[in-house]
Amino acid sequence: MKNVLTLVGGVFFLLACNVDKGKKVDVEKLDFKTTDRSELFFKNMRQSAYTTTEQQEAGVYLYTHKTWDKDSLSPVVPTIVFNWRQDRAYLMLNWSEKWSAIKEIDVTVSSDTLPDYHLIYREGNMRDQLTFSATLYNAMMDGGRFALRKDGEKVPLFTSDEKREAFRVTLYDYLRLTGWF
Repeated sequence: MKNVLTLVGGVFFLLACNVDKGKKVDVEKLDFKTTDRSELFFKNMRQSAYTTTEQQEAGVYLYTHKTWDKDSLSPVVPTIVFNWRQDRAYLMLNWSEKWSAIKEIDVTVSSDTLPDYHLIYREGNMRDQLTFSATLYNAMMDGGRFALRKDGEKVPLFTSDEKREAFRVTLYDYLRLTGWF
C-alpha cells in the first residue's frame, strides 16, 4: 500500500511540474519581470544548456544556447539577457552580419495547414524583439517553416532542425523565466 501511495504521489508531482509546451503566447501580455522562483529554476535546471557571458558593469548575464556556439551560418541567434540588478529579463535577437544592416527583414511563414504569410522584423527596442520572437514561437507551435527574403532570394531562417529547436527552447526558457509558463 505504501508503494502505491508513493507511486501515485510521484505521478501527481510529475504532472504538476509539467507545463504545456504547446501553449501559445499572448503577445500583448508579455512582461520582462522575473521572480526569485523562476530565476532559481533557470539557474538550477536550464542554465547548463547555455553559454554564459557576464557584463558586470551593466549588471547583466547573456545566455546563448550552446547549439549556436561558433555558428556563423545562422541568420539570427536569440540571447536571453538577464538583468540581475532589476530582476528583469529580455530577449535579444543577434542578426548575422549579412542581415544586421537591413532595417526591415521579411520572413515568410509557410505550413501545410495555412496559407503562406509574412512577418516583418523592424529594428527596434527589446519589446519589439520580444514581440517578433513570440510571434515566431506561436507560428512554430502551428508547424510553421520560416524563410528570409533578400533581393528575391529565399534563405531558411534556421539552418537545421537542431537550430530551430534551439530557438524554440530559448524562447520557452525565456517565457518560463519571465513567468509566462
